[in-house]
Amino acid sequence: MVDKRLRQLLNGGCIIIAMLLVSCGKSEDKKDESSTTLQEIAKLAAEEFTVGEEASAVEAMLESSGYVAKEYVNFPAQELGKKARMLVYTDKKGKSSGGVIYLKKTGATIAPAWHWYFEDMVPESVDKIELNDDGLWDIRVISKGGKQTEFTQGRSFALTAADRSDWIALNGVSSQPLSEDDAIWRCFDSDSSTAWRSTLAADGGAYIELMAPFGVEEGILTILTTGADQPKQCTLFADGKKIQQFELEPKAARQMIRLESGIKGAKRIRLVFDSTYGDGDVVSVAELELK
Repeated sequence: MVDKRLRQLLNGGCIIIAMLLVSCGKSEDKKDESSTTLQEIAKLAAEEFTVGEEASAVEAMLESSGYVAKEYVNFPAQELGKKARMLVYTDKKGKSSGGVIYLKKTGATIAPAWHWYFEDMVPESVDKIELNDDGLWDIRVISKGGKQTEFTQGRSFALTAADRSDWIALNGVSSQPLSEDDAIWRCFDSDSSTAWRSTLAADGGAYIELMAPFGVEEGILTILTTGADQPKQCTLFADGKKIQQFELEPKAARQMIRLESGIKGAKRIRLVFDSTYGDGDVVSVAELELK
């Protein structure tokens, strides 16, 4: 697994903090040892975990997938006890594609929480901005050539989403959602009370399409279904090829489907919902994961 390789690399690192106490002749120049608390030492240790150390670990993960790290910067975690980074990566030549990953750090463990991938854009940098004066950080991705793409927190992504065990890009596309509140990002906000919703009658049928720029590794799909509008039969396509059909159970629960081997290594995945339970034609998915 990609995330396991990353964590193994990160856990191999170490931080050494040396504290020197120097006695001076004048009492007013002597540092009070009690002023350095364990909390301050822990905070210092976390800050000493340098960008260089983190970047080298991520670069090893990206290298095997044909990408390189472009920029690696601090970013607000918005959660107590955690730190965060934004990673900007591109294809090795920096000419066609790339992405931005919001990584959360708890202790020495780092995991992805949000991932944007741009198939036809090369990102150069990422900034935290304020777009709607709600006090939450928003995102501006600046690409080669000066193009800017903006994402509003709470409207197209959630920085408070839980750590993920997959590396799929979460800025996928879908059939027309019922409303702005039912958009595809609701599948990834770690909130089971929200969901992506669309209809079987939507243009092209009800579907979700995702990119997996590092390739699907395990072939395990997990879908959290809701109390209503439950999907029944589903068809999965990988890189344009039909892989399999399967049925979900008529219940509100987290359902795991082990996919056939044809999904391994795929980078473009489309999940089509062919039917639903009940008389309606609305399909709902509360959370989605593919690893």
